[in-house]
Amino acid sequence: MCETVNRSQPFRINRIQLAGHIFVNICLIPIYLFFALLAVLLALSPLFPARTARANLRTQFASDFFQTFYGTAAVLFHYFLIIIEDFVFWPLGILLIRDNPTAHSMLNAASARAKENSRGLAVLSAHFGNIEVTADALNATLVPLVSEDTPVMALAKPSSFPWATNLLSWYRKLRRIDVIWTNRKDLARAIIQNLRSGRALALLIDQKPSSAGHFQNFFNSPAAFPEGGVEIALRAQVEFVCIASRRLFPGVYTFEASEIRFSDEPLKMQDVIQAYALWLESVIRMSPWQWCWDYRKWSRKPQKSTLKTPAPASDTH
Repeated sequence: MCETVNRSQPFRINRIQLAGHIFVNICLIPIYLFFALLAVLLALSPLFPARTARANLRTQFASDFFQTFYGTAAVLFHYFLIIIEDFVFWPLGILLIRDNPTAHSMLNAASARAKENSRGLAVLSAHFGNIEVTADALNATLVPLVSEDTPVMALAKPSSFPWATNLLSWYRKLRRIDVIWTNRKDLARAIIQNLRSGRALALLIDQKPSSAGHFQNFFNSPAAFPEGGVEIALRAQVEFVCIASRRLFPGVYTFEASEIRFSDEPLKMQDVIQAYALWLESVIRMSPWQWCWDYRKWSRKPQKSTLKTPAPASDTH
């Protein structure tokens, strides 16, 4: 079964960090109020993010108008918080991470098995919480087990605007993430070589692929998940783990994690995506407004012959 990490452990912080964190949060209260008001106004607007979020929440999650409106505003406010966390809390060194020994132990065990088999690790994450926080935690946990100078890789689709791609590449390097762009001609070979050399590859597979993809029931409706990265990782015969950061308070995070392993037979792409979708849905239900409901996740419908509803993944652990 997909299990979430223990959330009853203490914080690993010092008093100076805590004092600085509290002081900055107090100073930011006017900014929080401004962004909250802005999020409420945007939630009522016909603009793309709000309109799509309202539609998704109304059909897939929310039970009434108030929950739909509140959820849309909360999602938009969540985006504003990410900006503050990345450009205020993180540079000041006061972004707090709640310690989760269960998640660390799982990642350490998976990394140890990968190293013993001379393989890397496929990390399935999502646009949930703050992905920069997730990357920092993965580097802190996984990199020492592989080498001191091999940051986590991330598969990413380049923007149609070169300047945006260059900006994202610069920022990812600043956060110690090696980006592998999906438009590389040698993409599959590059991923397999890096995984077989012991690198960790992060895949954000909650996005909707522009074409094809594997359809899996997600919040009771079929949704397409990108399958290419998973297929390549399977060819490299690596371990699969799921991890995402979850905000407890502005600038304070914990983690939810799971590993995908089947003891009876080798993993298949469908098994991995099914287990991932079940895990991600359970995590989203803990903190619904920290996921990107403004994605057009359900805009494509599968052909009748492409969607199968599998039995629950009860043999993963």
